[in-house]
Amino acid sequence: MYPYGQGAGYGYGQGSYPNMNPNMNYPNPNISPNMNYPVSPNMNVNIPVQPKMPNMGFGKYPKEEKETEVSPAEETKANNFLGSTDTLSVCPCPPGENVWASLVNPASSNVDVSLQRITISNMTCNPMVAKIYFKPTLPFNGKMSSNVTPADLSKNPPERPRGQIQYGILPNSPVNGTIAATRVIPANTSITVDLDGLWVIGQGTNVMVYLTAHCNDCNLKSVVSFEWEEK
Repeated sequence: MYPYGQGAGYGYGQGSYPNMNPNMNYPNPNISPNMNYPVSPNMNVNIPVQPKMPNMGFGKYPKEEKETEVSPAEETKANNFLGSTDTLSVCPCPPGENVWASLVNPASSNVDVSLQRITISNMTCNPMVAKIYFKPTLPFNGKMSSNVTPADLSKNPPERPRGQIQYGILPNSPVNGTIAATRVIPANTSITVDLDGLWVIGQGTNVMVYLTAHCNDCNLKSVVSFEWEEK
């Protein structure tokens, strides 16, 4: 005799089933258990929201730091210098006295000097002749010009040039060196020779502008200016 009637125990017995509510929805046995079943619209399902984890910096790539780019114009300006001689003036007595001006690259400069331009001003009423020498021997009585400045005036302290402007009086032609160019400068006129860095002055060498009067009884009065880049 079964305490709860026939079918109690491990099963319900053949042909006996529990009294179940026929309105209950059972899953379709043909649907895979891994599939999401539709939820009855009458059921309120509260799905817990996963809390946001703090961002520990994982999965982020470090920002690439770009070097500050300097334009070629700014870089050139930082290494550019310009200056001029004092007024170079001699009278025809004693005869044969002439004037010179050089852009000099000292032997210990550790840079190359690239000439950008030369400007020669004739301040007399007569023409004069300018001869440009490469690598002449510098006269011993040359003076160094203090009229030299960097092209970039925004730096404090300013850049110091390695190149030097030297000038003086020379009774004879320059010793050694090669004449690279000759120009006749009209009266009360300035001429500019644009070089764009094509003439490069190595350490221990110089480029000289040698000025003579076009006629024997003429005075010499001139200013020579240089602009250069140091590399």
